Amino acid sequence: MLYINKNYRKNRKLTRCTILTLIVLMPLFPIALLAAPIDNQYDNINVLIESTDRKHQLFYTHFQTFLLNQPEWPSEKYNKIAPLLSAIKRHAAKNNNILAANLIFNNMTLLNENYDNGNIFYIIDILLKQNDTKTAHKLFDIIKNEGDQALISNAAYVFATFSFKKNEWEKTLKFLDGVMGYLPEKNYHHALLMQGISFQKKKEQRTSMQFYEKIKPSSTYYLSARLNMAIANIKQGWWTDAHNIIQSAIKSAKQLNQEEALNRLYLTLAYSLMSQQYYRDSRNFFRNIGINSIFSTRALLGISLTAASQDDFVGALSAAHMLKDKQTYDLSVDESYLLLPYFYEQLQQPTTASAGYLEAINYYQKRISDIQSILDADIDLKNYPLDMNNNNITLKINNNPIDFSSEYPDYFLKNYLSLNDAEKYIKHSNSENIKIKYDQLNAEYENIIVTMIRKILKKRIKHLDSYMGQSRFGLANLYDNNLIDN
Repeated sequence: MLYINKNYRKNRKLTRCTILTLIVLMPLFPIALLAAPIDNQYDNINVLIESTDRKHQLFYTHFQTFLLNQPEWPSEKYNKIAPLLSAIKRHAAKNNNILAANLIFNNMTLLNENYDNGNIFYIIDILLKQNDTKTAHKLFDIIKNEGDQALISNAAYVFATFSFKKNEWEKTLKFLDGVMGYLPEKNYHHALLMQGISFQKKKEQRTSMQFYEKIKPSSTYYLSARLNMAIANIKQGWWTDAHNIIQSAIKSAKQLNQEEALNRLYLTLAYSLMSQQYYRDSRNFFRNIGINSIFSTRALLGISLTAASQDDFVGALSAAHMLKDKQTYDLSVDESYLLLPYFYEQLQQPTTASAGYLEAINYYQKRISDIQSILDADIDLKNYPLDMNNNNITLKINNNPIDFSSEYPDYFLKNYLSLNDAEKYIKHSNSENIKIKYDQLNAEYENIIVTMIRKILKKRIKHLDSYMGQSRFGLANLYDNNLIDN
């Protein structure tokens, strides 16, 4: 956020700006360098999420039994493992994961006898994705009691991945303790990344780096590890080491032709350099980010701010206009309405600057009013379907994007979508008991998700209200300066 005061008028410098800390300093996840699970900073919502998750797990136990008694959805018993595995995979290939999980549930005796089959980890994963933790743990208990260390380790890895997605850092580390030597190479590197991020989330930066360093350049998790290592260095104030790590990772991303991973590295390095007031270098790295990248608006904002910090207000103006022309409700685009009149003011164009401040004030007033109208009304999720893209779960309400992934754990929303999939198996049933359990759980999910939406929208209003206040201050200060000059 740009703060404008009399010192800016005197110095004609932008010395304070939005560094978008959450974007720059958030640990990342594999391949496309997606954000890792966020910290638990959302008041009592975290408690509600955990409570609803436990209820979902209990519901699934009842649902599995219910589904076995539905003639419309037969679940066959098998006496050999090969045809059972084929049937499970057929269901999974058709995205009928509920039927795949029910087939597993119905054949637990056979699976217990074949606990050492190489597909047992795949089967556990299917159960966990349906949130059927009870059945999954039954298989794990058999493996722990009867299996060798390699079996136990690979099963523990599946549970560690499940816990990691739920932000359960201690559980993740506990599952991975003592199992690393028995994992295949790809899973081994993924486990190292999960350990590194888990320690990083526990504020143990130096410990996290020890795990990131073990991930080989040939691994698909290498770029994420290097970036997270750089972030760990930044948090300890070791800027030079961090920048060197990112520069090296950029070379690797170019060789691997991973465009968005490369853009993410450029963005992090650029904002880090900007925070250290290396504006020229920072600006050059922002320019390397593609115009069609998901990071393009943040890059344009960075170009605008670094240009202004170099007193290149013409360049700053050009980038801010490009940002405004995006015509989306991205926070960076919202900020451009405040930046433009300030830049015109620095270019000695008070009339244009005055009109710009008025436009910004009107824009922010309307945006706040529109969002407040959403908050004042009932929010029915049936009218706003959740969309999962690049592992980010979002929805739009009157063109206002709601990005849950930046605020809340993805697994909760994925579980909600999984629960929705169960509705078609329930709605034509004569069992009132399962219908009531489903409706209660679904309503609980929806109430929490609507609360999330309201918190995200209220946070957006705070940003917009701040921008509007600064626009009013800028306009008033402009009038004062003109009166003095006259």
